[in-house]
Order: sequence, then structure tokens, then C-alpha cells
Amino acid sequence: MGISIHVGLMAGMAFFIAAGLVPILGRPARHFGLVDNPCHRKRHTGAIPLTGGLAMFLAFAVTLFFNLDYLTPYWTLVSGMAVLLAVGLLDDLIDLNANWKLLTQVAVAALMVYAGGIEITHLGTIFGASAGNFSLGPFSGLFTIVCVVFLVNAINMSDGLDGLAGGVGMLILLMLALIGSLAGAPTALVTLCLVLSMAILGFLVYNAQSPLRRRATSFMGDAGSMMLGFAIAWLAIAVATSDQTTIYPSSIAWLLVVPCIDTLAVSCRRIGQGRSPMSADRSHMHHILQRCGLTTRSTVRIIHWLVIATGLVGLLGWFAGAPEWLLFWGATALLFVYMYILARAHRIIRWRQRVRRSTQRIPPSSLATDARH
Repeated sequence: MGISIHVGLMAGMAFFIAAGLVPILGRPARHFGLVDNPCHRKRHTGAIPLTGGLAMFLAFAVTLFFNLDYLTPYWTLVSGMAVLLAVGLLDDLIDLNANWKLLTQVAVAALMVYAGGIEITHLGTIFGASAGNFSLGPFSGLFTIVCVVFLVNAINMSDGLDGLAGGVGMLILLMLALIGSLAGAPTALVTLCLVLSMAILGFLVYNAQSPLRRRATSFMGDAGSMMLGFAIAWLAIAVATSDQTTIYPSSIAWLLVVPCIDTLAVSCRRIGQGRSPMSADRSHMHHILQRCGLTTRSTVRIIHWLVIATGLVGLLGWFAGAPEWLLFWGATALLFVYMYILARAHRIIRWRQRVRRSTQRIPPSSLATDARH
């Protein structure tokens, strides 16, 4: 009980620090030009301070500073987050070349692997129990770096609507904490997930649309999304590869599958069109849902529920003892299904728009008459 109370106090501390820092940082952010201005791709109103990433990091780091037992063993996590935060802030201020951001992401991922010892060594029994664990051998370090960089950019690309990326990150971390505690992961890792999730919640008070807040008054920016993506990757791999945990690697993959399949499918589509996978367009999942006529709040809610649903598939699949190969290939099948849908998204959007137009043309009196019959 003592540990639970202590963890709860740490999580509460992170929430209140983040929630207090976001408005405090707003004025200096405007003074230094650390704001996001509306343009043809960004349809918010007015200049919004990009203070969310800094507030979340400070809340997380200060909370751990007062609990050094959680800070010292995981220095590659905190230092990697700090480096990506700094580079992201520079990018938000002066618009860095994408290659510099990519090099930084590779560098912190390599630090995590070769200095921190956090790496994916096998993928589990994805070809059946009789085949044993599918080992990555000498490619484990490279594979881990690629996965980390990919997830950093997946979270970054999901940061397109008020509350979307922050909510996705918070839900993933909460489910990671749950699955880690059930699977015997070290208490420190579970605590880190909870503390960071509550720091995100403190930011979401100002970023997510709600009955009390019609629009965001703070964004996380590239600083926040890259930092958050790295932290999620670090913690997910640490939980999955811990000697004390019994969780399937494929179950952890299901926690991350929504932002990952969206990013991978969109990137493959751009490459197929002869464009850079990092080029901007409006073909992400949240764009498609909005073009079908959904509001920002409804779109964000749907994607958040998808994250919860897929996370529960991974959790319940492991808990019920489902074969690892079934979870792995199930996630792979989900990717191909989404790529098929994305390739036909324009047809779905046109159909949805026709339905909306035809519904709007029906007089209310006719609908009432049909309902009575």
C-alpha cells in the first residue's frame, strides 16, 4: 500500500506541475516567437503557444528528481527526451532541416540501445511455438533503432488535431502500465509510465476540446511529439524485454498499432506516388474521418477508442494465452486491411458526402412522417 500511495503522489505531482506550467510558459513563448500560426494546413485561430512539450518534460523530470531511485537507472530515457525536446524547440522556432531531426532521432535511439541496453532481441514465437523465438541476432540493435525512429515519427504525424497525439500517448502509457503490472514488469517501469501519462494529462487540460474548452490554448509542437514518441518507444521496449515480465512482444505491438499502421500505410502510399514519405498531405486517419464530416471532437474520440480497443486485444490475447503467432499476424493483417481502406478512401469520402447531402435535403416533416409509420 505504501508503494501505491507513493506512486500515486508522484503521478499527482507530475499532473499538477504540467497543468501549472502550461499557462505560465505561454507569455515567454509568445515573446520569443514560440507559437504556431495558422496557415493553409493549420486551421486553428490565432497564434497558439508551443509550450506543451516543455511543460510535460519539466513535470516528468522534476517529479523524478525528487525520486532519484527512478531517475538514475533510466538516464538514457531522460537524456534522450531532453535532446529531442531541445531539437524540437529549435525546429518550432526556426524550422530545422528534416535531416537534422532524423539524425538526432537516430542518435538518441542508438544511445538507448548501446549505452542503455534497451533493445529488441527477438519477436517471440511468431512462426509457432515449435519454431521457438524468432531471434534478430546481430541485427537487433539496428532493428530497435529503426523501430524507435519510426514510432517517434508516428506520434509526430498523429499530432494533427486538438488532443489527438496527447490522448493517444496517454492511453498507450496507461495501458502499458496496466499490462506491465499484470505481467510482472519492474515497479519502476510501471511508475514511469504512470508519471508521464499524468504529465500528458496536465497538458491535455489546455489542449483537448471539452465542454469547458472549445479550442486548444496550447500545442505540444515537434518538441513534445518527438519527445513523447521516444519515451513511449523506450518504455514499451523496456517493459517487453524485461527479464521479469511474461508479456508477449506481439501484445506490446498491439498497444502501438493504431499510430503505427496509419503512419506506415500513409508512407507507403506516398512512396508509391513517387513522393517522400515525410511529405505533408491530408491522408492520415484523422484527415479522412474529418473529410467524412466528423467534428474534431468526434474524430479524436473515435481514434482514442481504437487505441483502447487494439490495446485490449493485446492485453486479453496474452491473458487468455492466445498463440503469439496469432497476435503477430493479426496485427499484420490489420495493416493490410487499413492500406486497402486508405487506397479507397476517396470513394468512402465521396459516398459519405453524398449520404450527408441527401439527408440534408430531406425535409424534417418527411422524417417525422416516416418515423410514425
